[in-house]
Formats: sequence, C-alpha cells, structure tokens
Amino acid sequence: MKNEIKYINDKKINILNAPCDYIDDELPEEIDFSDLKVIENPVDSKKKVAVMLEPEIAKHFKSSKHLNQFLHLQLKSLEKIKI
Repeated sequence: MKNEIKYINDKKINILNAPCDYIDDELPEEIDFSDLKVIENPVDSKKKVAVMLEPEIAKHFKSSKHLNQFLHLQLKSLEKIKI
C-alpha cells in the first residue's frame, strides 16, 4: 500500500498505510529502570498536540473528540486500578 501525503496547518504529513516494521512486540524478560532520570513533561498541557494513528486504530474513532473521550476513560480506569 502506498503512503499518503496530507497537509495539516501547511505542514506536510506522511501517513503510513503499512504496518510499522520497526515496532517489536516482544519485551525483554527483565528491564532495569534504576538509571532512568525524571524529566518534566515536554508537552504543554494547554496546547493541542497532533498524534498520528495507524489506519487500523483510527478507523475505530469517528473524530478526535471520540478518541479523547476514550483516552480519558482509559486513564480514569488506570487510576482506579493504580497501575
């Protein structure tokens, strides 16, 4: 499948129509987080952020409003089970 090129706010966006080859679904058995540093969130919470979704994911949402509602519900459920 050929990738699409779209423009959002006069910026050229390349839409990938094929599955990502660089994503590896397997995690190592053990991960050492002891050397991680805490950094501030680079995203200003007052600004809107553009996120590219794969077509298989995007087809499940009618609009960005529906996607945001879904994500808010997921975050609330994670808070309740304290992950």
